[in-house]
Amino acid sequence: MSETACNTTLAEGVALCRAVEKSGKIYMLAENYPFTAFSQEMQRLYRSGDIGDVTYADGEYNHPLSTDQMLRISPGLNHWRNWIPSTYYCTHALAPLVYITDQLPVRVNALSIARPEINSEVTKISDPGSVILCRTETGAVFRLFGLTLPGHSNWYRVHGTRGAMEITRGPGYFGPGQVRVWHEEWDEENDAKRERVYTPEWPEHGDRAEKAGHGGGDFWTNFHFANAIRSGEQPFLDVYRGVTMSSVGILAWKSALEDGAPFDVPDFRSEAGRAPVEADNWSPWPDSGNANQPPPSILGHLQPSPKGVENAKRVWKELGLEE
Repeated sequence: MSETACNTTLAEGVALCRAVEKSGKIYMLAENYPFTAFSQEMQRLYRSGDIGDVTYADGEYNHPLSTDQMLRISPGLNHWRNWIPSTYYCTHALAPLVYITDQLPVRVNALSIARPEINSEVTKISDPGSVILCRTETGAVFRLFGLTLPGHSNWYRVHGTRGAMEITRGPGYFGPGQVRVWHEEWDEENDAKRERVYTPEWPEHGDRAEKAGHGGGDFWTNFHFANAIRSGEQPFLDVYRGVTMSSVGILAWKSALEDGAPFDVPDFRSEAGRAPVEADNWSPWPDSGNANQPPPSILGHLQPSPKGVENAKRVWKELGLEE
């Protein structure tokens, strides 16, 4: 069980798929955002056929932090949070859409948003935001937005062939936590069903989920992992879905560095699909040792600002880190 990303290179993704197959053990991506009450309700609605088949969907996870908050969770100039490309942390935006629709991306392209002044008070040298477009197995399009641009956003919307649904926007981490469903008048004569907004209920274990972090998602990741171990059946967020979603971030960064060029997502479920990328160790991480290491920003290999370094020394010293 691992969180947020299964792999930081395509080669790692291939190795992880093979390791799970060889061991016969349970693997799960501990992605918690699919398991909020509204994500689970949207999955239920989608599976009921309420809005038809997905045509387009939005996933947004944009989480800005104060100077002190950012520096405290990224101690050290080589900490991954200071280097992570804007597309890599995409599973919080993508996983709920995959969970709701059971669609996986097969092709991606992306644009990165480079605004160094946003990072001028911290030691982050990667871009603060990106937009990723994913083409799915059935031709639907997913748009993913994040990551640390000013203006917090945690929001999901799905359009189908018969209607649409979304979580309602509003103040707070998850807004009001309500679901809005709407249909065109020519597709739904019943006024009560044409447009409705309501607070969803937990499918079960609501008392426990309410006490857990990330909108209850932290309870459900452990719940489903434990049930998978007991039953011997891989969970929904298995190694193939996990590696595919994590690899979207990698391929999207390749796309962003080429100003939006499209890249195909390997089929990690088969040897034929993953063998071509089994040695793909392309990586922006400073310890990767690659001769042609790609930059963490579309502007190139940047340096932290003097003010950011000054702030970092103060905060990191409080944490017991001297450099």
